[in-house]
Amino acid sequence: MKLVDMKLESFLHELASNSPAPGGGSVSALAGANAASLVIMVSSLTTNKKKYKALPEQEQNKYQDIICKFEHAKKQFTMYIDEDTESFNQVMAAFGLPKQSEEEIMTRNQAIETATIASIKTPMKVALLALELMREMDIVIQMSNRNTVSDQGVAILLLHSAFLGALMNVKINLPGLSQKELIKEYKDVIMELTDEARDIKDRLLEEVNYLLD
Repeated sequence: MKLVDMKLESFLHELASNSPAPGGGSVSALAGANAASLVIMVSSLTTNKKKYKALPEQEQNKYQDIICKFEHAKKQFTMYIDEDTESFNQVMAAFGLPKQSEEEIMTRNQAIETATIASIKTPMKVALLALELMREMDIVIQMSNRNTVSDQGVAILLLHSAFLGALMNVKINLPGLSQKELIKEYKDVIMELTDEARDIKDRLLEEVNYLLD
């Protein structure tokens, strides 16, 4: 059974078990899905208000376009919940391959490399998607129903958690790569994106807290 098809209690039981997967990568994707869902809820509580309907059509369309991004992202994050666990299981399966002959060792090493790259790509997609949504939150805050500002704040925190958690899962898998240049490229990108995400998160939360005070 897919993780996303489980009841919440069953998922949490599986998460709390002694199996290493699902783990932090899947939970990071879940955090992203929860964040996107919160923003979609916020939009539902916004677009039926007179204040929103009084806005120029161009502004309404801009808002709707952003919400469409969150709706699509929700589906992507949901898919990544299982994809992350599946990629981890592939790494474990590769390590379990026989290594008696030189040919078997070469086959095993290649399988480990391929599976490791896949286990890096999935959380990287989660991190990039979370950051992409964080970049859109300014407009969400400006145009959404003021009574949902706390929900927006939680969405921001979840997106940042999804971003950082996913990158941790990228970093823990990097030593498994044999390509040193690729490792360096990932580390450089991670450093740059982390700075941007922190700055966005701090600015957005300052906005949210200002509206809450």
